[in-house]
Amino acid sequence: MPFEKGVTPTGAIPYEKGQSGNPKGYTPGVKNRSTIARKILEMRGLLPQATFDKLKEVYPELTQNMTAEEMATLVQLVQAITKGDVNSYKAIMDSAYGAPKQDIDHSNLGKAFDNKIEIEIILPITEE
Repeated sequence: MPFEKGVTPTGAIPYEKGQSGNPKGYTPGVKNRSTIARKILEMRGLLPQATFDKLKEVYPELTQNMTAEEMATLVQLVQAITKGDVNSYKAIMDSAYGAPKQDIDHSNLGKAFDNKIEIEIILPITEE
C-alpha cells in the first residue's frame, strides 16, 4: 500500500523538524573503508615469506622493505608492459604523474559560434 503525500502512516514516529535521522552521527573512532585500505597499502612485510619468494622469482625488483602499494604497483606495471595492456599502463601513469590536460574545442569547424539563429519563414502564396 503506497503512502499518501503529507499523511503519516499509522505507527510511524516522524522526525521533529530540523532533526537528523542519526543525530549522534558516527561512533567516534570508527574508521571508514578508505582509511583501512590506505593503512593496509602502507604496510611493509605484509606477504608471507613463501609468497614473497615466489613473487621475487618473477619480479626480482621486489624487496621486503616495499609497501604493499609499491609491490602491487610494480606487479601491475610489469604486467601492463609485458602484456601490452595500454589501459592499465595509462591508469598507472596517470595516477603517478596526473592525467594530461585535454582541451575541448568549442568551435564550429574552426569558426567560433556567434550565438545567432537565423529563421526563414516561408508563407504559402495565396491568390485573391
